[in-house]
Amino acid sequence: MAVNADEKRSRIIEIAKRRFAHYGMAKTTMAEIAKDLSFSKALLYYYFPDKNSLYSAVLESLIEESLETTKEAVEKTSTVLEGIHTILEVNMDFKKKYFNLMEYTIVMRKELPAELEAILIRSFERQQKIVEQVFRRGIERGELKKVDTTEAARIFLFGTIGMRISLLKDFKNDFIPDKSEFDAILSMQKKLADIFVAGLKV
Repeated sequence: MAVNADEKRSRIIEIAKRRFAHYGMAKTTMAEIAKDLSFSKALLYYYFPDKNSLYSAVLESLIEESLETTKEAVEKTSTVLEGIHTILEVNMDFKKKYFNLMEYTIVMRKELPAELEAILIRSFERQQKIVEQVFRRGIERGELKKVDTTEAARIFLFGTIGMRISLLKDFKNDFIPDKSEFDAILSMQKKLADIFVAGLKV
């Protein structure tokens, strides 16, 4: 029974992810998701009492997928800069693919529900661990000088987030950045990475 419940929950999250990704949080209703699933609304509300709780579960699932993809990709890199560029590229690929879904956290960033804010904080902390690992490997290989990898990772990530927010701050609910705008953000982030890593080299 528990397995069946877990499967249903996973299916709800997957279907909701598609609808949120296509239409965004604001333009999606629980009734539409229930219809996509061929569920009654009552059954959907049994698993998720409101749209915010479902959105939180979808966002957490997406972040988990992004982090796992990032870790796997970073394992295949051989230099610090290659590793950092890979982190930025994977992250931006997910932003492009799921912008409609994630835009809610950008637009509402100053008024996010506590549950969503906690998810984003945990996401930042886990991404920081991946960056720390890249820096640690660089130190072990003699590529970087000895530094506080935790502090370096936090400073670097805050820098890349600041770039993204400054360029996305004027986006409205009906505006999706085009490929060139995503590419411009990634290009700036990579230039920051080049300068940052150069400053850490032996």
